[in-house]
Amino acid sequence: MTALADLTAGQAFTHLSLFGPAEAAGGTALMDAAGVLTGQLTSPAAQIPVTVVTQFAQVSAGDVLSNNDTGETVVARAVTVQPDGSYQWSSSPSRGVVYKTAGWTVIGHVSL
Repeated sequence: MTALADLTAGQAFTHLSLFGPAEAAGGTALMDAAGVLTGQLTSPAAQIPVTVVTQFAQVSAGDVLSNNDTGETVVARAVTVQPDGSYQWSSSPSRGVVYKTAGWTVIGHVSL
């Protein structure tokens, strides 16, 4: 199980249930225009199950990308969503160098 507390900045998730047994409120949540979620939880974040969503991302870890100008081919090892909704990716797990998705095309996928 992935818990809300397990997520890192930029990860997308679904199924944040704010209701527990007998439909008791589990917390409150508000999302502002920038997509920032704020609120109060009645349970610790480590006890709230979520499902990590990757299929809606422009780029996912394991995607093989080709540079539209140079033909360089690399594998995305780390992906983050920026506050403005754009994506950045890196070919190293440590994110030493990051790239924007503009100018790159996903041409395949490998299991990491």
